[in-house]
Amino acid sequence: MTIKTPILIANPRPFRLILRTADDSWSPSIEQINTARYDYVKLHRATKFFDAEIVTPFPLCVGFDGSFILPAVREYRTIDATLDEFNRIFASILVGGIYIESVEPEDLSQGEMTEFGYFRHTISRGGNGDLHKSLGNKDAGSTSAIILLNPPTILADELEAAYREGARVLKVLDNVSPSLLITGFTYFLNGQTRESLSHAWICIEQILDQMWRVRVIEELKSSHIAKRKRFLESQQWSAAHKVELMHQKGLISEDMYEKLTCARDARNHFIHRGSSPSREEAKTALDGLVDLLKSASDHARLGFKDERMRSYLKPQLANAPSTIVATADKVDWTKPLYWKAIAAIPGEEQWEGEFERFDDITLQRIESRSNAG
Repeated sequence: MTIKTPILIANPRPFRLILRTADDSWSPSIEQINTARYDYVKLHRATKFFDAEIVTPFPLCVGFDGSFILPAVREYRTIDATLDEFNRIFASILVGGIYIESVEPEDLSQGEMTEFGYFRHTISRGGNGDLHKSLGNKDAGSTSAIILLNPPTILADELEAAYREGARVLKVLDNVSPSLLITGFTYFLNGQTRESLSHAWICIEQILDQMWRVRVIEELKSSHIAKRKRFLESQQWSAAHKVELMHQKGLISEDMYEKLTCARDARNHFIHRGSSPSREEAKTALDGLVDLLKSASDHARLGFKDERMRSYLKPQLANAPSTIVATADKVDWTKPLYWKAIAAIPGEEQWEGEFERFDDITLQRIESRSNAG
């Protein structure tokens, strides 16, 4: 009898294949993709299991198609618990130097795995889960399936190494939410500046609170001044006060001070006035967050490579559409590798034949004000 194990699957962006070794090849032709004759079995194959500190005694599984897989056990019975675990893993990978985005409920799927290490999506919630499910089942449309042509790839060992490096950093920040941290970066890359700033500022306050406890309060234990420690431990210290005092103690540089002040002002304007932050303000908040990560990891002597996280904030990492819809005369034909004809709609030059027409949905020309007088 075939043994099938229930699993939970997350499919984060960006799409990429996860290889066992550099020889773990994937090279279907465009004809094979268009006719669904690619190796669909390989898209169902597990690539590697490794220890990602999930619920004992299970390892994390990564699939060839880019899926991340947890066992469907009691600890992950709620969506929140599942999302928190996956996003903790992804935050560690992000901090460890490999760009990956957070997942939301629509990126999760239920599935099952056979004893031979092959799995399938059985119930997907939408988004990326639907894409991976349809690619594995060979029923994705041509526009979706083209993603299988020369996709980016990464070695499973590289993912594991990034996870381990990032997890070391996050462990010294015991009160920081990994889910909020990675989601702040994801929102920024998706152009959602309000959400990005809000998430970044919460993480900033969390790290400031830890720095305050570890590098201010604890260092004053030897003080003989009565009630001083109690005063510093009181709730009278806002984030601004903590930044100011830690700047005076040399724990926060002038450059960090300016970034954190800018982020706090933008956050206050958003909270109290409803003013949406600019992209630059959201970027400054994330940059200040990276500064604090660097400071905390340096204090723990971990050697966090902050330049990699800062590179995630560059425009070229933003999610750009991989396909365009345009008329032939508006396409730069030096750039596309492949193209397909798009069916015409009424009103386009290529349209032929009859169509439904109604006066109340027919657009009328509006005369300009200069001509109306």
